[in-house]
Order: sequence, then C-alpha cells, then structure tokens
Amino acid sequence: MDNPQAESQYLSSAAHLFAQEDYAGVVRACRAGYTHGERGYELIRLMLDSLNKLGKIREQYEIIQKVVAENEFSPEIAAKFYFRAGLIAQHEEDLGTALEQFEHVKQLDPEFPGINQRIKAIAPKPVATTANRYSLLCEQGLLTEAQLSKVLSLDMPDADRFLLTDCKISKETLGQSLACFYRTDFISFSSSFEPPFELFEKRRLEPEFLKRYGWIPFAQEGGAIIVLMSNPFDLGRLDEIRFIYGTSHIEAKVVLATDLEQFVDHFFKQFHSGEDLAAAFDEDVAEGEREEEDEDLDGMLTEADSEVVRMVNAVLVEAWRKNVSDIHIEPNPYSRYCLFRFRLDGTCFEFRKVRLSLAKPIVSRLKIMAHLDIAERRLPQDGKIKIKLPDHNQVVEYRMATIPTLEGMEDVVLRVLASGKPLPLDKLGLLPKNKENFVRMVRKPYGLLLVVGPTGSGKTTTLHSAVSYINTPERKIWTAEDPVEITQEGLRQVQMQPKIGLTFASAMRSFLRADPDVIMIGEMRDRETSHIGVEASLTGHLVLSTLHTNSAPETVTRLLDMDLDPFNFADSLLGVLAQRLVKTLCPKCKEAYVPDNAELAELALEFGDTFEEQAKEFLAGPRTLYRKVGCPHCVGGYRGRLGVHELMVNSPGLKILIKHRKPTEEIRNKAIVEGMLTLKQDGMIKMLQGLTDIDQIRAATG
Repeated sequence: MDNPQAESQYLSSAAHLFAQEDYAGVVRACRAGYTHGERGYELIRLMLDSLNKLGKIREQYEIIQKVVAENEFSPEIAAKFYFRAGLIAQHEEDLGTALEQFEHVKQLDPEFPGINQRIKAIAPKPVATTANRYSLLCEQGLLTEAQLSKVLSLDMPDADRFLLTDCKISKETLGQSLACFYRTDFISFSSSFEPPFELFEKRRLEPEFLKRYGWIPFAQEGGAIIVLMSNPFDLGRLDEIRFIYGTSHIEAKVVLATDLEQFVDHFFKQFHSGEDLAAAFDEDVAEGEREEEDEDLDGMLTEADSEVVRMVNAVLVEAWRKNVSDIHIEPNPYSRYCLFRFRLDGTCFEFRKVRLSLAKPIVSRLKIMAHLDIAERRLPQDGKIKIKLPDHNQVVEYRMATIPTLEGMEDVVLRVLASGKPLPLDKLGLLPKNKENFVRMVRKPYGLLLVVGPTGSGKTTTLHSAVSYINTPERKIWTAEDPVEITQEGLRQVQMQPKIGLTFASAMRSFLRADPDVIMIGEMRDRETSHIGVEASLTGHLVLSTLHTNSAPETVTRLLDMDLDPFNFADSLLGVLAQRLVKTLCPKCKEAYVPDNAELAELALEFGDTFEEQAKEFLAGPRTLYRKVGCPHCVGGYRGRLGVHELMVNSPGLKILIKHRKPTEEIRNKAIVEGMLTLKQDGMIKMLQGLTDIDQIRAATG
C-alpha cells in the first residue's frame, strides 16, 4: 500500500488507540497500514511501542529484522531500528547480538547519539593488569597459589571471609586488589553513610532482592546514580539496574560481598527507622500502662496503637530525655525523607531521618494531639500537646506550630515545656553586684520591673525565679502567661486564650479587681497592656513583665513609643534586666591556656575603659583562659548554657532623661556612668572566670 492519504489515516487511528491504551488495537492498525518508505517508520514505531507495553519483547526484535530486510530505509531511519534491536538483545543478555546491532548503527550513522558509549560498555574488556580479583594479592606475596585456588572455588561472600579471617588480609588491602581488577573505586562499609532515600522511594526494593543479586543504590551525584556491586563486571546486572531506574547513567563501585550485606541491613534500618522508634517506645508503654489514666491527657498509649502513633510519642519522650528545647520536623519532597532535628543548648542537630511517606501521618497525629484541624494544610496553625511520661508519671507540654511548605507538605516545630520548679536566684548567673540590685528591686512593694531579650533567652525563667524569691503566704501573686511554662505553689496562674478574648490586657484589668500584691505579665506586647502595667505599678502593686528588645536602654525608648506618659513611666520604672544565653565550656574537656599580650590588649579594647578595674583579680592572678576541645560528654566543646546580663537600675538622673524623652544612646551612656555593665562586658567577665569563651560572647552580643 503506497497511498500516503490512507497511510495517514491508519497512523491517526493507531495514535488514537495508543492514547486509549488499546495496545492490541494499535498493533492491528499498524499491521494493516504497514507500507514502504520513511512514513512507514511512524507506524512501525507505534507497533513496537505497543508490543513493548504488552510485554512481547522478542516479537519486537523479529519485526525489526523483518521490516529492515523488506524495505529500503534511509540510513538515519535504519540506524534507529538497529539501535532498538540492539537494546532488546542487550536486555535479553545476548551481548554478542547487541554488539552486532550497535555496530550496524555506527556504520549507518556515525554521529548517532551515545552509540560509541554503548559499544564501549558491552565490547569485550581488554585484559586487565590483574587476571582475577585477587591477583594483586598474589603479586604482593600475600596469597599463595594453594590459597588462591581455594578462594576461587568459593562464592564471593565466603571467599571474602576466608581472606579476611584465615589469610589475615586487611580489608583495605583486599579493597585495593578489587579496585585494581575492576578499575573503579572501592567502598568500605561504615555506619556513617546515609541511605539515598530518593532512590529507594523511586523503586520498591527489598533487602532480600538486593542481597541475592549483589547490588545496592548508594548515592546520586549530578545525573548519575552510583551503585555498589560485588561484581561491577556483571553487565547483565548493570542493564537490569538501568532498566529499573530508567537511565543509562549508572556508575558502579566495588564493595566486599560481606560489606554489601551490611550496607543493605544498615540502609533499610535507617529507611525504616520509624519502626525502630516505635519499637523503642514499646518498653516504656508497658511501664506506663500501670499508671492511672487521666482522661484529660492525650499521650497514654495502648498496644493497639499504630506505628505512627507510637513513633510520635517516642520522639516526644526522647526529646524530653535529651533535655532539648525544640523539635523540628521537616519533610523534604525532593530528598524523599522526613528529617527530625532537635535543638539542644541553642544548637540544632540532626536526630533521625524517616521515609517521606510517614511525614503526613506524623503531622496528622500531632494535629490530633494538639486539637488542630487535620484537613487544613494551607494555613499555619498553633496548638499545645500534653502527655504523661510513661516511666516518670510526669506531665510534659509541647507548644506546637505548623507551617505549610512545598508540595502540600507541612513543617512542625514543637517547643518542649517541661513543667518544673523555678531556678533559685543564685543559679541565674548574675554577678554579685547585679544580684544585689536585682534582689533589692524585687523586694520593692510597688513599681515596674522588666526583663528583656530575644525569644529563648530565658526571660520567663528569670521572672519565675524573682517571683519565687518573694512568694510567701503574705503576698497574693497573680500571673498571666502564654503559655504557662513553670508552675509554682502559691501563685494564681492564668493561661491566656486569645481566641475567646482572654488577653494580657483583659487579664490585667481582672487582676486589679482581685486584690493583688504582685502581678506578673508574660509580655507587654501592645499599647493597652503597657498602659495598664504602668498604672498598676503606680497604684501600689509590684508589676513584673517581659519585652522583646535588644538592650536595657532600648526598652525605655520602645515603651515610650507606645505612647506611655514619660512622667508616669519614669516614676514607676524600677529597672530593666536585659539578658542573653551563651554556651558554657564543657568542664570535662575545656583546655586552659595563657593569652599573649596581643590577645589581652584586644580584650581590653573590646571591653572598654574599665577593663583593668573589672578584671583586677584576673590580671593579678595567673591570667588563665579556657578554650573548647570537644569530648563524648559535650557538643563541640560546649555543654549547658549561662546567662549574661545588663541591669539598668532607674536612678534620679535616668528619670530626668526619661521624662525628657532623651535618645537611647544618651540613656545608655548615663547608665554606664552610674555603673551599668553592658551585655558584652558581663559576658567577658564570665569568660575571664573560665565559664565560656570570647566566641560565644561575640555571637550573643555582637
């Protein structure tokens, strides 16, 4: 049939059937429309694609041989047919036929894309410098002929074990022999390797399958997939891997057969680490089930709970055990895993990775525990989770925030709010002079005392320590907090509920009608709360609160910007304590050293004019400073955190400046003249005491 119009109709019909996935119909239409010439190529290609969909691999090869023999195609079209025939032969591990077909392609079209690489990949390999996997060992005199004969009679895992144990050959030496023979890199097993989650997610691979056929995906670099193989010369296996991942860019590296099994076990253990977490929690469940149940708590578990439920509770408990402050749950749709990160002593570190398919169930479970809307994934949500620790009978709360990210995923951040006792004032790290002034202000019968600093700087802890110091039966103390992180007996504590109108301002107005002596407000975050706080401090109440500012003098300017009356504010203010948290050097591994004159001169310049006065004891002694080292008991040489403070005590001179709305710099200079130590100066004094180092002080204070 040489009618182009009729051929076009058959081609259109076949294409329509192919779109409808009627592959058998496509084959029938193409056979009917089969003709000579270049236009016939499209019909034949559709027929071959349909046979491929139907799984008829060998029939494709036979049709190609038939049409090439019966027709005179252009070299470019014929090359395409021969190339397809070569791929089919290669798939069936008939490498000789595949090589023959690819040679036809090169003769017809020398510029055919990738043909030289194909021929090179399956052409007989040149004789290597070593005759077998272990010839290098023989050349080095590490293996006798008798031992080599026995090794060659064993399968690869047994041969590797024999060489490592009986022949006492090191893994590195054996690896060199394998790398030399296979002309590729040798990879030794290490538990530090992370599994390539994205390669496991693309294809369902089972550990038994990988061990049986001697390979495992290892990494993805650029466009190439790197696999580990016990025999990188297994061309049939390489073709199978190319078929599995749908790409020819596969790079094989050699690995011991014994190490390959370890890689498989390690990668699948990491890949299914969610089950490990859940299993780790099972022991705790058994102990927790003996406790009395509390209907108001969300965290009590039963054996019937799913893997995700147990995993989530295991992470929450593990975070509490490690004394972390925040839990970060971060799904990554591109890397195909979900990352758990913990923040400890102000530093984030990776805790565990789980497969991406667990991300949405994990977030949904947390939303259920926090009474959030599990169907809403487009907007951020906030909530709170409360669980009872199964082996301590202790209640722990977590403040939860969800944030929508890419591809419909959500990140979750949980702040650990382990209810506990307030720290004594002695444990806050205040220098003696600051502690004396702070205690004097806390004992005042009325006035306004502010603790300022960024989020996570310990402001609430300091306030509770101050309140604990004056918490006696003679005083009625009301607190308004969001959330209530620390509970104290004797305090009347109120949790804010903005959704129903219970805000700091409304709580303050209510407290003034409840006969208070002391009022503690979680934060003066708006104009109304600030005005009520100043008014309360002027009418015979001690008011304590926090604010997000960078330094004590800046706090005055910030509050005046909220339209506070400068005269009332100046009269009510007792003082402002600004603070930061810095990491402390690990006491087990910190290293003492004597700074040289250049370093001392730099420290003196950074401290200011009063360095010699404030560092009098340090300069009179052996002048010993400490630097970080790092050990198993710490993280990067640091363990724990310490407060650095800037206490500005209101004085008659400062009151005049406040009433006249003087700029921050003028207020700061006046406070320093009156004896205030800045945050950096306070931190540097603690550095001279050997508690921290200058890097931490600079990081926290600039």
